[in-house]
Amino acid sequence: MAIKIRMAVIVLMFFCFSAEAFALPTSINEVKTPVQQKTRQVIVIVIDGLQADSVSTSLCPNVSGLGMAGIRVGRVSVMPPDSTESRLYTILSGAEQWEYAGGGKSGHIPSTILSQAEKKGIKTALIDGTGLMESSGNVSYKYSGPFKNDGEVINSALNVIKTKKPFMSVVVLAGPGRKYSAAADLKNYHNSVTAADNEVGRFLKQLHIDGTFEETMLVVTGTTGKPPMIIKGIEFLSGSRLAPAGLKDLAPTLGYLFGINLSDVKGLILWNSLKPAPDRSDSFMMQQRVLDLSTALADAVDSAARLEIEKIIVQEEKIRLTAEKRTVEEEIADREGRIKRLNTIITAMKITGIAVIIIFMGAMVIEYRILRKKYLFFT
Repeated sequence: MAIKIRMAVIVLMFFCFSAEAFALPTSINEVKTPVQQKTRQVIVIVIDGLQADSVSTSLCPNVSGLGMAGIRVGRVSVMPPDSTESRLYTILSGAEQWEYAGGGKSGHIPSTILSQAEKKGIKTALIDGTGLMESSGNVSYKYSGPFKNDGEVINSALNVIKTKKPFMSVVVLAGPGRKYSAAADLKNYHNSVTAADNEVGRFLKQLHIDGTFEETMLVVTGTTGKPPMIIKGIEFLSGSRLAPAGLKDLAPTLGYLFGINLSDVKGLILWNSLKPAPDRSDSFMMQQRVLDLSTALADAVDSAARLEIEKIIVQEEKIRLTAEKRTVEEEIADREGRIKRLNTIITAMKITGIAVIIIFMGAMVIEYRILRKKYLFFT
């Protein structure tokens, strides 16, 4: 009985204690929600003439290091023509450059992500060291030089970004594009690539100094040949190497992230480059990527079928033209034969006429002599 009484007392004392006595320390109870970083600015650096195989730690330590911190596309596919201007528009519009090269089949330049961002009230800047982006559309801050070198382009870009604070900036460096070719002048090409990389390094260093590097989305790519594509940003994976993609995929990817609609887009959103987020889970992005690739494959098959039909039509037209050509050649040969025969007849008639004239003249001379002897005319 005494034991039961003691147990009852212990239980009563347990319930009498405040629950706070058994609570965990405040620092343990509170689960702090991590602060979600947001992209402060987007900067796309295009180096004209930069080739993917030249982005190495020896030639491009800064660009290469940025690729290690972000993502790097294994192979960047491009469409003809292989020109700086057309591919700059492809990077900024997501359209195929062959569709509007030389004014385009529809006679217009596609809208760029810069001009579409401006329509949403997003301030943009374009610092163009090549002077080829005259038709880039509405841009808040546009500078096309002339610049003496890429150093001046970077200086101008740093000044614009620091003072004007545009959200999206495109910086185009002349690089080795207009001066040197990797195939024709390898030494000077490498020197020019390294010089451009040094300017990119100076740009990145200033972002670190300003404390904006971590919140800046950076893209580095090229134009002609087989360019690289490197992306570093809060929304993107880090230290990854992506499957092959195209220059035309950059604009729709940026457009998706910042709610910018683009027309004439043929590129795909790089779902496999993005980090999961509340509005995009891994499974959702995988499904979207599969859907986009399947649609692109179906479009490619349709295009191949259309090309095959066009090829058949061209072959049939070629056969028809060949037959017409043969008929025309036969008619020409027949006419040439007739002309040749007529020429022969004409020649024969000329010779006959000349012979008749000569005979006539000879007969007249003979007759004259006979008559002179007989009648003594013309004495």
